[in-house]
Amino acid sequence: MNSYERVVAALEHRQPDRVPYVESVIDQHLMQALLPGCDYFQFNEWLEMDNVGQNRSSWSRDNVEYIDKERGLFRDKWGVTRAFGPESTPAPVEGPIKRPEDLKTYTPPDPEAPDVLGSIPEIVAKYKGKKAITALGRDAFFNPAFLRGMEQFLIDMIENPGLVHELIDLTLAHDIRAMQRVIQAGVDVIIFGDDYADKNSPLMSPRHFKEFILPGLARCVKAAHEAGAYVIKHTDGNIMPILDMIVETGIDGLNPIEPPAGMDIGLIKQRYGKRIALIGNIDCGYLLSQAPVDEVRKVTRETMQIAMPGGGYCLSSSNSIHSSVKPENFMAMIETWRECRDYPKA
Repeated sequence: MNSYERVVAALEHRQPDRVPYVESVIDQHLMQALLPGCDYFQFNEWLEMDNVGQNRSSWSRDNVEYIDKERGLFRDKWGVTRAFGPESTPAPVEGPIKRPEDLKTYTPPDPEAPDVLGSIPEIVAKYKGKKAITALGRDAFFNPAFLRGMEQFLIDMIENPGLVHELIDLTLAHDIRAMQRVIQAGVDVIIFGDDYADKNSPLMSPRHFKEFILPGLARCVKAAHEAGAYVIKHTDGNIMPILDMIVETGIDGLNPIEPPAGMDIGLIKQRYGKRIALIGNIDCGYLLSQAPVDEVRKVTRETMQIAMPGGGYCLSSSNSIHSSVKPENFMAMIETWRECRDYPKA
């Protein structure tokens, strides 16, 4: 099997020849520490990663117009003010829809714009059929919430539900079409990256999730499948109270299954392993950033022993390989994966 075939087998709940390794973002400084002078694609091939993507969010520091460069502030194409920090994804600071009436004069970005595809055509030309080509998509939470401001958006679910539905419909009109375009360009797997929870619980009640977010997620999953891609739903945090609903949308895989949030991969494998693939569960907080190397090896080995039987599992971090991950801890995870990844030959 090659890398593409391994990831597809896992997403179809089949057993490949070995556990695939999948990661959406790996920090540039970590790559340089381990393979000086490399670019992302050289590092990807050196690691034997099974997926390949753009290794960033929708922005890079050299393709934005700053409104305050000293503070790293810029407006994205949605009009949301964002701030660059140490990670690849800049944090939203302020949304443009400050009053409900602002929506009447708001113009969303064009999903047909050339920048929607980014470097995907080049990646497809190089890796199609060899590695699983992944791209980040948005579903029904982050973009509408950032337009309004996260806290106000959650308040609106109670005080102004009509506005919440309008914002979701507006952003999905862009996001679904943009997603269709990247799939048409050759992307194999869409990763819907909206986080629904913190380490304690979902950010909204299950009732509000079902009313507002779930229908949009289901629309996105259906549209991705109809366009010909597999779907991985990424959400940090403790999503156990809403996981049944998420699985019911027809996702192919769940990521990142965050251990410090109480996401027990053994329990999830038992309950959902015949319906979805599991991707992740290696803690990128304490474990990859602070723990002794021996502990990284032990936890990686134990996680794989729990999750890999019968297939349907891809090794991955519990979010990303971010700037605080220690290179030696990262390599301890990779080396353990290489030692343990092979399935018994039939």
